[in-house]
Amino acid sequence: MLKLVKFIFILILIGVINSSADHPKLHDKRSQANFLLSFPQSYYLTDINPVSLSLSTIENLTVLNDPEINFVWLQHLVERGEYNKARFLWSRIPSEIPSEKLNEFVDLLVMQQRWQEIARLAEHVYSSDRLDVLLAMQSGVNANKLTKAQLDYFAINTLPDRLNFASECKNSVLLLADHFSAYQHLKRLRAQYIQNPEPEENSFCLSKVFYLGNTLDCKQGFKGFASCNINTALPETDFYILMTKNGLANVRESQMTLTLKSDINVMVHELMHFSGFEDEYPIYGQKAKWLCNSEGLKAPNLFVGTAEQAPVGWVKAKTCQNGILDAYKPSPKWSKMQFQELPLSEQYRQLWQKKIHQDWLFEEQNVAKSTSSIIN
Repeated sequence: MLKLVKFIFILILIGVINSSADHPKLHDKRSQANFLLSFPQSYYLTDINPVSLSLSTIENLTVLNDPEINFVWLQHLVERGEYNKARFLWSRIPSEIPSEKLNEFVDLLVMQQRWQEIARLAEHVYSSDRLDVLLAMQSGVNANKLTKAQLDYFAINTLPDRLNFASECKNSVLLLADHFSAYQHLKRLRAQYIQNPEPEENSFCLSKVFYLGNTLDCKQGFKGFASCNINTALPETDFYILMTKNGLANVRESQMTLTLKSDINVMVHELMHFSGFEDEYPIYGQKAKWLCNSEGLKAPNLFVGTAEQAPVGWVKAKTCQNGILDAYKPSPKWSKMQFQELPLSEQYRQLWQKKIHQDWLFEEQNVAKSTSSIIN
């Protein structure tokens, strides 16, 4: 009986569509919307492309629970950032989506850095090489396991045998990432730095970002600091910046480790550590013991000793409040070495420039001496 009622309803609906002045194929989008609102099932008796329908019409048609309609509505929700609403639709989308549409949707999710949604998408659609590769890189798959075509699609650079920097460059810096998000984030930081180099142009020359995957072997280590062990040979360079997922940014000798939470302010602060600057907030443990137990100029921005011995105009800093002696800094104002989010002051910029030029001159003199001794 129920089947008979449905059959009669469909026959009547076909008659309405064929005779009505409100036929969605014969009038404007408002007419289509009104007609589909009154007769949602008529969607199946037309050849309307759901992408061409208005947002409100698509929402009304979700009562059909049609996979194609659900996918279009899902795209709209994601574009609007309504992820909580979208999560109910993942299991209701088509398992087979045209590659062009799927790739556009994946690119949107990547741009929004919505990796949880990308993983959900992968669970409910047929396997896609592009989607599989993207998730593999996000998990940190070794670059050697990816083909050139796969790397080229996402514009991923892999490590070359050697690097070329301009002769004017004072410090060369190699940029490395251990997963896809890290690669994208480090590229953004690089672009920001190049647009506004500190303390001046050619102070630090940044390479392209190179993807290494789990070859970097990064983890969250002692006291929450990010730490990476490089398990491959690297081209010669002065410094390294490594980008990983979690932990606190830090510098250890020539190696800086940043995480996805690091912004350009953090990066500049850490670059100052490359030039020997010390933090102006309290330090603890072994570092407080060895840095604060003897007198002298310990960094371009830090003197340890007494107020009488400190350079003229310098004021007490918080650096050594847990040490034996007091520390002094160049300015009574808060600086970028105390609070990373502060802009670099002109006073500290000049101190930084001076230190870089001193180091550069010292290196040039050493090279000249070495060359001279070889000739002689």
